[in-house]
Amino acid sequence: MARTDNVANAPIEDVQERLRKENEYIIKNKRVRRQSRRRTVIIILLVFLLIMAILAGAAYTIMQFVDDSNFRVSVSQTGRAWLSLSKDYEFTNPTSVLDVSAPKNMDNSTLCNYIDSRLHEIYDAKGGYDKDESGKYFIATSFYLKNSSKRPIFYREIITLDRAMKGMEKAIRVMVIRDLEPPDDKDLGTITVYAAPMCDESGNTLKDEAGNPIPEEVVPAGSGISDYKPQTNPYYEGFSFNEEDIRADGIWMTKPFLGDGYVMNNEPDDPLEIGQIIKYTIVIWLEGQDAQCVDRILGGQVKLAVEFATID
Repeated sequence: MARTDNVANAPIEDVQERLRKENEYIIKNKRVRRQSRRRTVIIILLVFLLIMAILAGAAYTIMQFVDDSNFRVSVSQTGRAWLSLSKDYEFTNPTSVLDVSAPKNMDNSTLCNYIDSRLHEIYDAKGGYDKDESGKYFIATSFYLKNSSKRPIFYREIITLDRAMKGMEKAIRVMVIRDLEPPDDKDLGTITVYAAPMCDESGNTLKDEAGNPIPEEVVPAGSGISDYKPQTNPYYEGFSFNEEDIRADGIWMTKPFLGDGYVMNNEPDDPLEIGQIIKYTIVIWLEGQDAQCVDRILGGQVKLAVEFATID
């Protein structure tokens, strides 16, 4: 009652000033509440966007992991020249792309104490070979290539080195077995092994007097391993070799990588006839006897891809 009397008896200017301050207080309170709500909404939105970015990053990492852990074989077509791939000779599921599981981390090995004894098993596999603990030491697959066109076609066999880090590519081996007449059990095809040419301690390519890269041995001598001569090895029964790859003393030599990202880029002399099927077996490993297989390549990466490209 006393407050009402004071307001009633107060000068009109005082009353107006008091009402103005009360209105300003109410307006400021509303503005503060609106700003507070706006800040809350912004914070929630930022947190949401951050969570989405983290999830997107995780998804990208997973996709990268999947991509990095697969060895891809594909065919590319030109005009009416068609090639097909299959894991079996009957082509029950023909495709243009085959993915082979590969380890993200691979330990060094050597052909002569772990892989050569499994060559027949690898050759007989339908698709990727992952028996026992092979995934830790090498990548291997067998598959079939077929001319699905209505005419003979020429094509190229291409293996690319899509990624190479820390010099790891200088110690790997890529074995290609090409069988022209599957499933003939007596003739299992011709074996060729590709590798980076011989290098000095600094990683520079060594060349002969004609300026050609000097090839590495498939299994360099060392650590108690004698000269590796496959023609007398029972593990290679049924397989054949290119004469130019066997040195005069019987030592098995690699074919040097072509360079510029290519392991090989071959065009067979004869066309693939209508309906003809060729079997390919590919084995990739880190050759522990290679002089470049040293601690500095730890953490290195190599990514390869195989492509069969038709020539129109």
